[in-house]
Amino acid sequence: MLSRLSMVSSVQARGLSALAAAVLRPGTPVAPPVKPVQIRGRPFLPDGANPRFPEFMASAREEFPKVFSAQGDLSIPEWGGVTRELMDEYLHQYGVILLRGLPLQGSADFGLFMKAVGWRLKDKTAYLRAIQARSMTSTVVNDAVRTASDDHRNYTIEPHNEFHTVGCPRYITLYCETPAEEGGEWPTGDSRAILAQLDPEVVAKFERLGARYTVFYEHKDNAFYNCWQGNVAPTKEACEKYLKALNYEFKWHEDGALSYWQNFPAIRVHPKTGERVWFNQIHAHHETFYKGAHPLFVDKPAEFDRYPVHTTYGDGTPMEREVLDHIREVIWKNCVAVPTQAGDVIVYDNWLAKHGRMGSFGDGPARKVYVSVGFD
Repeated sequence: MLSRLSMVSSVQARGLSALAAAVLRPGTPVAPPVKPVQIRGRPFLPDGANPRFPEFMASAREEFPKVFSAQGDLSIPEWGGVTRELMDEYLHQYGVILLRGLPLQGSADFGLFMKAVGWRLKDKTAYLRAIQARSMTSTVVNDAVRTASDDHRNYTIEPHNEFHTVGCPRYITLYCETPAEEGGEWPTGDSRAILAQLDPEVVAKFERLGARYTVFYEHKDNAFYNCWQGNVAPTKEACEKYLKALNYEFKWHEDGALSYWQNFPAIRVHPKTGERVWFNQIHAHHETFYKGAHPLFVDKPAEFDRYPVHTTYGDGTPMEREVLDHIREVIWKNCVAVPTQAGDVIVYDNWLAKHGRMGSFGDGPARKVYVSVGFD
């Protein structure tokens, strides 16, 4: 049986052009962080006090993420073209690829690069509107790029897949313009290993019932975080048109707030490899993503029930606490820390790998990271 390395070599010989093979070469594996990346007990990390979490995140493995080094004098559109070749051949094997050495000098260059990669950058309901409907805060930069997150720098965005509010894209690409002074690593999760290590009974129950995802937005007059006018659409009529097109059920509250929900499967079949994948946002859409963790929600009283997101089983019954703990434990145990460098571009097969952001600290310049999503 061929090893992964020999399989990759044979694919390269068959699939990459001479130019792509010459200018995108296997690079040095990701080095361990300068200091261990704390998980358990970390401030502003969802459920961070959970004793089941590992104390520190594992370092990157030799081929997770797989690193390629850009070596050559190409234009940004040309770099996009050879990168597309590389992703078509390798991404479904490694799950995550880190590119270092690309000549990108800001979000405008990143947008030009992503257009040249050639993935469809809009889903059928328009990418900019769809990704804007996710619960977190981010800003449109250009027609291919958004800020990855505008949420408080100390907050850790736990590893997750981009999911229903974004149209379930295949590809997530992050570009680091300015790394954090301290922290801000990319926690990168191996979804294949996660599914293999989850309790089969937990997986079977979610396969049977699915998961119900509920999103809640305040009216702009009452909002201290996001509002539906800013994240979905400016009018009730436009919101309802959007939600009906995507088959959501919804409810308007007496104070003008909006709730909407839909059931989605926890397991899907990868469109290229045919393997079963744990592709969902069950843990990172639970109210504890914010409750007791996010700086704007950390001091809310116990009776507060207006969190931006929540998940239950598909029949509406609450998820058992031990199930949520188990899912998060397995995810963190199968994540590696990727310290960011200026100019880094990391590409995730969104169905095979999870991405996130560790909280950052220090008084230096804010971390600047941009995101672009891609569809088949």
